[in-house]
Amino acid sequence: MASQAPGSSAPSSNINSPILPPNGGPLLNAQFTDLNTRASPAPSAQGDGRAKRNKRDSRKKREAKGLDTESAPPPPKKRATTATNTALPSSKLRILRPLLLAEPHDSDRFPPQPRQLNRVTRKSSEVLGQSWDFYEVVDKLTNKNGFRYSYAISDPGFPHIKYRQTDVRPYNARFSFEDSPAAISFSENARAVTTNDAWHTARANVCAREGTYYYEARVISGVVKDPQAPQNGRPTTSPRGHVRIGFARREADLDANVGVDCYGYGIRDVNGEVVNRMRCEFFFPKGEAINEGDVIGMLITLPPLSLHKKIVEGTYDPVIDGDGSNQPPMATNVIRDRIPFHYKSDFCWQQSNVFSTKHLRDYAFNLKETPTFGPPSPLNSEDATLRTLPGSSITILKNGVPMGTPFKELYAFLPPASRLANGTNNLGIGERENADDGMIGYYPAVSCYGGGAVECRFEGPWWVGPPEHTETGEPIRPMGERFNDQIVEDVVADMVDEVEAMFTWGGIDGNVINNGTELEASVVGGPEVLKGGVGAALDYALAANTPGTAGASDSAANSNRATPAAGEVGSQPVPEALSVGTAGTPNIEVQGDGDGDVEMT
Repeated sequence: MASQAPGSSAPSSNINSPILPPNGGPLLNAQFTDLNTRASPAPSAQGDGRAKRNKRDSRKKREAKGLDTESAPPPPKKRATTATNTALPSSKLRILRPLLLAEPHDSDRFPPQPRQLNRVTRKSSEVLGQSWDFYEVVDKLTNKNGFRYSYAISDPGFPHIKYRQTDVRPYNARFSFEDSPAAISFSENARAVTTNDAWHTARANVCAREGTYYYEARVISGVVKDPQAPQNGRPTTSPRGHVRIGFARREADLDANVGVDCYGYGIRDVNGEVVNRMRCEFFFPKGEAINEGDVIGMLITLPPLSLHKKIVEGTYDPVIDGDGSNQPPMATNVIRDRIPFHYKSDFCWQQSNVFSTKHLRDYAFNLKETPTFGPPSPLNSEDATLRTLPGSSITILKNGVPMGTPFKELYAFLPPASRLANGTNNLGIGERENADDGMIGYYPAVSCYGGGAVECRFEGPWWVGPPEHTETGEPIRPMGERFNDQIVEDVVADMVDEVEAMFTWGGIDGNVINNGTELEASVVGGPEVLKGGVGAALDYALAANTPGTAGASDSAANSNRATPAAGEVGSQPVPEALSVGTAGTPNIEVQGDGDGDVEMT
C-alpha cells in the first residue's frame, strides 16, 4: 500500500491516522473528530466562517402551539387512589355459611384422635436433676399461609351447622400443636418445648383478653451459671441453647423470636434484656441473667373489653371512661367464618387468620423512636393498630422476686386493630375482615434456639407462685383457667350459631333456606361456593329453579313446600325453638340414634 508524502493534502490511507493540516503545522485538539460518537450535521459555512443561526419562534407562538415545556405550568399531579374500606364492625356481622355441609359420617361423632408423637431427643439438666423426652408431631396442621385450624365434631343436636367446636388431647392449658412451626418438639404433656434449629416460637392454646393472668416458665436447657465467669455483661454463647419468654399475638411471626415485631413482648436469657419491635433494652441489674433452672413468672394485665372496644372504635375519652373499671361487661359478637373438612381420620375447621398491618410493620422497622404518623397511644388518630391500652402492662418475676414492669400501654388487639386475612394473597377479606372469633388476644409464647428448652405451668401446683394480688388490688388468675373459659365460650357460640342459622336458613334441615329453596348437593364444594360462599350457591340454586329452565319442575316441587309462617322457625314456633333441653342444646327434634359425645364432660 502506497503512503502519502509528508505534508501532502491528500487524506491518509490509514483510517486511524489523523488528517494533517494543509501547511503541515502541528495538530490541534479542535481539529480532531470524535470517531466513536455519532456526528451531527456540520453547520453551513458562510463567508465570515460563522455558522448560520436558526430563527426561533417567540414565546407566545410556542405557548400557542403548546411547544414551550420549560415555562408551561406543570401538569397536575394524580392523586393516589385509595381502596375504600368496606369492612363492617364485628357487631354488625352475622353468621356466614361458607359452603354446604354434607351429611356427617358416623366416624365424625367421635372425638379427634390423639396426635401421633415420635421421640426426637432427650434433655437432661444437671442443675435440676431431671430429664425430659421430646417428640415431634406427625402430620400436624400448622397455622400458616393466612389460615388457622381447629377441630370439629358432629353433633345431632345442631342440625343446621351440624358440627361444633372441640379439641384434641391433652385437655388442658398447654402449647398448641397447630400454633407452632414444624421444627418445635413437644414433651408428652405438651407443656415443654425445644428446638435444635434457629429461633422458633411456640404459642399456648389459651389467650388473655381482659383481666390479670399469670404463668410460670422454667428454663430446663439454657445458659448455665458459671460463678468463675467474668461479670462484664457481654453476651455469651451457650452450648445448651438460648430461650426467650413472653406474650405474643396471633400476628406474631413463629419463625422468629418473641419480641422481633410489634406483636410480641419478651425477655431474653442473656443479661435479662427485654425485647419489643427488635429493640433490646437492659432490664435486669448488671450481672443478672436468666440461667438454667430459673423460674420466670409472667404477669399480664389487660383492661376490660368494653374499654378496649371504645379505644379501637375511636370513641375513648380518658376523662369520662378512665380505666374502665366501673363499666359493665360487654356483649361480644363472636363470628367464626369456618370451613369444615376431613383431615386423615379427623374433622377440622379452617378459618382465616389475622395478619400484620402496614403501620405496625413500618413502626417495627422504623429507626426513629417517633414515627411520622405519631407515636402509639390510646388516642392515635392515624390507625386503630397504633392505639394502645391504658392500664395494660406486663410484669416479670424471677424466682418469685418481682423484677419490675418493663412493658406498659400494650397494643390494642380487638378488630379493627386485628384484621383477618385472605389465605391466598394475605390481603383483607372485605366487609368481614373485622370479625372477632373470640380467640384474638395475647398468648403465652416461648422461643428456643440451638437446643434451648422451656417448661411452663399455666396453673397450680406452681414452682413459685404468683403474688396474691396486683398493686391495684385486682385478683390474679392462673392462665390455665382460660382453657375452661374458652370451652364455655365455644359452647355458647355454637348454640348462638345454631339458633341464628335457624332464623337465617330456616327449615329443620341444614340444606334448606328460609324461603323453601333447597340447595342441591351438586354445588357442595363447587366453584360457586368457593368464590361467593352460600350466597353464590343460593343464586346458583335459584337460577336453576327459575321457571322456563331445566329446573322448572324442581321449582314447582319446592313451591308446594310449607313455608314457615311469621313467628315460626322451620316447623316449630319460636318459643319452642329457643327452649333449651337437658343436653344444653336447642330443643329440636332430630332424626338420629341419640348417641352423645363423651369428650371433655
